[in-house]
Amino acid sequence: MEDVRSDQVNEQTMEDITKFQLKAETLLTNLLLEKLYSMESEVEQLRAELAAAVRGNDILRAEVQNTQDDLSCATHKLKNLELQMLKKDENINYLQTDFEESTKQLTIMKGILPKVSGDRDMLWERVKQCSEDNMLLSAEVNILKKKIEALEEDLLFDPFAGFPKVVSGFPSL
Repeated sequence: MEDVRSDQVNEQTMEDITKFQLKAETLLTNLLLEKLYSMESEVEQLRAELAAAVRGNDILRAEVQNTQDDLSCATHKLKNLELQMLKKDENINYLQTDFEESTKQLTIMKGILPKVSGDRDMLWERVKQCSEDNMLLSAEVNILKKKIEALEEDLLFDPFAGFPKVVSGFPSL
């Protein structure tokens, strides 16, 4: 009986060990499944992060390209501004030379101006004198015209009034 009992205990122990092993395997399987789900979730998260990183990389590339385009445009504008500055420098040099020449001419004109002003004043005095002479001559012409008219009237009334009287061959005065 003891053998039967011992066999039963052994069988029971074997059953318990098998149950225990089955539970351990079930727990291990559940643990491994959880680990698998966790890893799958982690993989999905890593994929999402990778996709976000790829999108971010694409955005950065686009921004770099835009920045390069802007830099190229700015470089072109800079060269254009440099050309404009060169032209302005040339214009400034031209204007400076022209200013210096104008200053020299002005200095010469300032030297000539007193003489021209003196000549102008002298000519003005002469014009005034000529105007006065002209007025006097006009007045004299008017007087002479009146005398001529008077003489013409005298001739109309006395045709011989304008001739000197002759007495014994000599004119009288």
